[in-house]
Amino acid sequence: MKTKRIWMWSVIFGAFATVIVYVALFTNLTTDAETEVKKVEEPEVATETAIPKREIPNSIVEVTEGNRAISIDVELAPGVSGYVEPNSFVDVIAYETMIDEEEKEFKSAVMILQKVKVLSSGKSPDSTEEALHYVTVTLEVTPEEGVSLSLAAKDKDGFYLMLRNSEDDGTVKEGLKETRQVYKETE
Repeated sequence: MKTKRIWMWSVIFGAFATVIVYVALFTNLTTDAETEVKKVEEPEVATETAIPKREIPNSIVEVTEGNRAISIDVELAPGVSGYVEPNSFVDVIAYETMIDEEEKEFKSAVMILQKVKVLSSGKSPDSTEEALHYVTVTLEVTPEEGVSLSLAAKDKDGFYLMLRNSEDDGTVKEGLKETRQVYKETE
């Protein structure tokens, strides 16, 4: 009978010891004093997350209320050889190629916008020197002009910019267009 009692007490003691070890290892038993110390030691997290300001070496002129900014691709010569800079004014000419039913090729130039303010030349990460060798120009347009210009960008063969004097208020008739037939050399 003593053996049976010893086994029973061993099982009870083993279970009790296992519970104590489990609690000691896998739970965080702390006193109120320790909790207060932990609360004081924890660093305070800022409630407002500071968003870093984006550095733009090639800044853009502010868009006036009611207008929009739109960028177009230009090459060096059609982009007035690097003379276009923020706050200057340009006229935008779009080029297109057409082939008629007789297989004759025609090139047309259409004045699509006049006296458009330039907001920026080049891309925003460009340095001041890189902005002089731009391949894009950002223009200030009305929403209607922006739709027209974006459509022309997809349909046309490219753009030419004509630099204007900022005091020149003169305009030509809307949609001025010049078309010429392209003659190819025969071999």
